[in-house]
Amino acid sequence: MFFKVNFLLCFLLFLAQHGFAQLTAIGRVVDAKTGKPIENASVYFNETQIGTKTNAAGKFYISISQGKAKLVVSCVGYQKVVLHKIPQQNLKVVLKPIHNTLKEVIIGDRVGWKKWGRLFTRLLMSDIDEDYYSSKYKNDVVVNQKAVRFSFDQLTGILTAATYEPIWVMNDKLGYLVKIDLDEFKYDVNSEKLLYKSTLFFEPTKSTNSIDRLQFNTNHAYQGSATHFYKALVSGKLKEEGFSINTYTEVRNQEKERILDYINSLKNQALKQKQFALDLHVRDLIADQDTLAYYGEVFKQPDLVCRTLDTVCLDRILEHDKVNRVYKLKFKDSLMVTYRRNFQKMSAYVDTTKVRINKEMPTKMETLLYMMDDEPFELSEDGLELSYNLYMSGFMSKRRLATFMPADYEPAVPRKATAIDALKNHEALREKKR
Repeated sequence: MFFKVNFLLCFLLFLAQHGFAQLTAIGRVVDAKTGKPIENASVYFNETQIGTKTNAAGKFYISISQGKAKLVVSCVGYQKVVLHKIPQQNLKVVLKPIHNTLKEVIIGDRVGWKKWGRLFTRLLMSDIDEDYYSSKYKNDVVVNQKAVRFSFDQLTGILTAATYEPIWVMNDKLGYLVKIDLDEFKYDVNSEKLLYKSTLFFEPTKSTNSIDRLQFNTNHAYQGSATHFYKALVSGKLKEEGFSINTYTEVRNQEKERILDYINSLKNQALKQKQFALDLHVRDLIADQDTLAYYGEVFKQPDLVCRTLDTVCLDRILEHDKVNRVYKLKFKDSLMVTYRRNFQKMSAYVDTTKVRINKEMPTKMETLLYMMDDEPFELSEDGLELSYNLYMSGFMSKRRLATFMPADYEPAVPRKATAIDALKNHEALREKKR
């Protein structure tokens, strides 16, 4: 035994010295009130495909090849725990039961999926319906719809979604069943700004798409995404991967802004009268034809009167904290991230005789970045997002979960088809889907 322990220690030291970072967690999960072990609690590394369940003794073992990741422990009826620093052995995770009063608040909200479901799904997935449409599920991708409860504040125009159990989403286009442990979901109808926080776990599942179509969908989702940008940023390969960063200033079209604010206020009023925002058009809100014609002419104008892009020194805004093994991004005002699509990478591992690639797709995509507070935005050395204080507007923000790839996805490794139907592993979900 002595020899084995020392051999393992030497092996781990060898891996550390040669840069093969491995993060392993061994521990148990217990109830904060009773101290008893919790069976079937979910344990996973955030935004990855790596997860497990606790056994009858509440014990678990989980490992990831990356050196920095958030460990999430969750169970229905308990408050979720997210660990940023993970002791590798003898880890004790204590879950606090959710108070019955909180459950009653969430369950007691009877404003249903019928009114808000379509808007919620679009905000969660993408502004583009085609990003998550499939022949089997259409755009009806949230499996346990009844678990989500909504409230709408008529005074502030804020839509809030809440749930005391995970939300499960079937992304057939990318071949994943996605578990969402929701922390916060608020949408301002007037400003059309979304505040969304969650942790994610991805389970590969059988897709209705052919392997070539699945691979193309994956390439299309990854190229130019936030995940792609983060990995390119920390690896120092922005230019090689098709990205550029500039400081950004703009002068907006004030008349167009004024009209849009007015129309949003009318939409808010319509929502108070239980109409659905996504189904409303300007012609439904404006009765006067002359006014409608004027608004139409203004809408044809560009959003910006002018804008300025200047070069930025990456070393001044991005710091590598080698002690804590994180990258810290911090800047003032705003940054413009531009991505230029590479059609050769889009067709990687795809038999182009079986999948038609639309070469008329836009080749240049732009995303604005803003800091939400004075703290730096942190990324792991592998490009994992470690904080929530970076706000995006534009290409990356429009696509959201529909094109979100797991953080442990490797673009250099082709996708493989699976015959596993992940829904069959979740009997309760199958019941809720009926």
